[in-house]
Amino acid sequence: MPLARRALALSALGLAAPGLARGAEEPFPSRPIRVLIGYPPGGGSDLIARPILRALKERLDVPVVIENRGGANGNIAMEMAARAEPDGYTLFKGDIGNLAFNHVLHADLPFDIQRDFSGIAQLTASPSVFVVPASLPARSLGAFAALARARPGVLNFGSGGVGSSPHLFFEVWRRAAAVEVAHIPFRGAAPALQAMLAGDVQLMIGAYGIFRGAHEAGLVRVLAISSERRHARLPEVPTLREAGFDVALTGFNGLLAPVRVPAARRQLLEEAIAGVMAAPGVQRAMLDLGSAAAFTPGSALDARMREERAFWTRFAREAGIQPD
Repeated sequence: MPLARRALALSALGLAAPGLARGAEEPFPSRPIRVLIGYPPGGGSDLIARPILRALKERLDVPVVIENRGGANGNIAMEMAARAEPDGYTLFKGDIGNLAFNHVLHADLPFDIQRDFSGIAQLTASPSVFVVPASLPARSLGAFAALARARPGVLNFGSGGVGSSPHLFFEVWRRAAAVEVAHIPFRGAAPALQAMLAGDVQLMIGAYGIFRGAHEAGLVRVLAISSERRHARLPEVPTLREAGFDVALTGFNGLLAPVRVPAARRQLLEEAIAGVMAAPGVQRAMLDLGSAAAFTPGSALDARMREERAFWTRFAREAGIQPD
């Protein structure tokens, strides 16, 4: 029995029980679920979400609607989600930049990711690829670093915004490589990629799915991947360590709900996501995007967010990155 129908049956039985809270009277889910994403369409976070949420729609047997609210590295979408009715019908899908780093960069946010949200599930483990335009002579990340050292401050790195996971990974790599490369933040990864193809940006970092079309067309070159091991879909691409930099970083994507959503509804959503992420089609889709399905329950996602926030707070202090 699909989860949605099981929930409807259980809720119908519950209506006969005296003393139930009014929130338990509405079968869940029985109407569309809205999932807020803090980036424009076409970015890595958006691309990863779409096949997962299509499968969630089928599993729950209700519409699951993506609402892209780009800006401020996801803060606009997160504030909307934090203020939403805590009924399970408004969720937030975020990445490491949203879930672990925003409070480092923004000192006075009207919400707190740990206080105002509760994890539904971690979705993926998401390494990033380092990409240059095919016209650039550097054919390895070491060669790119040498070029940057020979031309300090001349080459540009483009990201989807300050505090995004590509920006974080770039700062870690830049320090390890001892290079001066200017950071140009764009309003999303898609405009940054267009700037690269126009010759204005010489380096990008992000989920492979962003670059897949340009890579297969021979317009960009993938120089390295940030994970500990090579990726199954990119076996020829070396890791950062293989490329000569003692760095390994893997991001993550997670699904969250406002903290006061009833536990039974969060549990139903967590179980549904567990089934979605175990589906072979979703696992293949994640691999094709250069990511990997990596379900963990909501409690584990909450713990990871705390750990990652502490790590990036220390890194920002050491790197001299100041909050706004």
